[in-house]
Amino acid sequence: MSQKALQWFAITAGCILAYVGMRSLPVEPCNFLHYGEFVNAEGVIEGCGYEETEFFDMQALRFPILVKMTPQETPRTGEPVTFDLSIQTTSGRPISYHDIAVTHTERLHLLLVDPTLQDYQHIHPQPAGPPGHYTFTMTPQGAGEYRAYFDFIPLTNSRRTLLHSRFEVEGQPKDSVESAKVAHQWQDWEFKLHFKTGTPRVNEEFEMELLVSDSDRRPKFEPVMGAFAHLVAFDAEGRGFSHLHPLNPFLDEQDPFNPEMNFRMRLDRPGHYRIWAQIKVEGEELYLPFDLHIAS
Repeated sequence: MSQKALQWFAITAGCILAYVGMRSLPVEPCNFLHYGEFVNAEGVIEGCGYEETEFFDMQALRFPILVKMTPQETPRTGEPVTFDLSIQTTSGRPISYHDIAVTHTERLHLLLVDPTLQDYQHIHPQPAGPPGHYTFTMTPQGAGEYRAYFDFIPLTNSRRTLLHSRFEVEGQPKDSVESAKVAHQWQDWEFKLHFKTGTPRVNEEFEMELLVSDSDRRPKFEPVMGAFAHLVAFDAEGRGFSHLHPLNPFLDEQDPFNPEMNFRMRLDRPGHYRIWAQIKVEGEELYLPFDLHIAS
């Protein structure tokens, strides 16, 4: 065989081996493509592998996108209220629903919290009217100035975008809660937030695990937005939030009676934080509050 033929044979064999190797990779895009986006089976672009350990100080972050929230009626405690939203760039271009990538099964995530951190709601506004216009309905459980945090990824730049707004709910706010709640009882089970790496410290990444106590039987967990648990943390000062997801995002690998619910987080300031765990257990969706104090 000539040298040229040997070269072509080597190149062909290499290509075949590379093809076989790529085919043998796990089918979940995130296993191979840790950061970026991919097109799912429905032809929709989804975000994948975005870093989710930091606390976002919304007083310091600036994005060239504007959000405006307008209630259709005066917000009052215990009464449903519908909001109109508009989202557009600073140059006036509307950000339409299909201009946003799907992340964790939804395009637009809205995190709402009252001033005492006792009422947290996770909502997904839907398109309404012309491009860039949305709507959602919520029922505030507290009074005072609610904070609203928007979390999404525009397809134009594939960058995670975080926006914030505020609105007032009529009434007298409850007293602020600063406790050390690390366990929550629901039916026959106790849920705990366990800090695996010891006492959390400022500017040091730490790991948490959501645990459920043993009883006569284990509860069955169901996915919420593509994960067995979501954690959202707010600070008492109202600076911003963290939006965390499990370290192992692949549901097919896990036992729904004993899923892996480990999270990493890093906080840049001391103080009191309330961490809300959103889970679905035995067919019921739950929001469980936990408290964390970071010493100076």
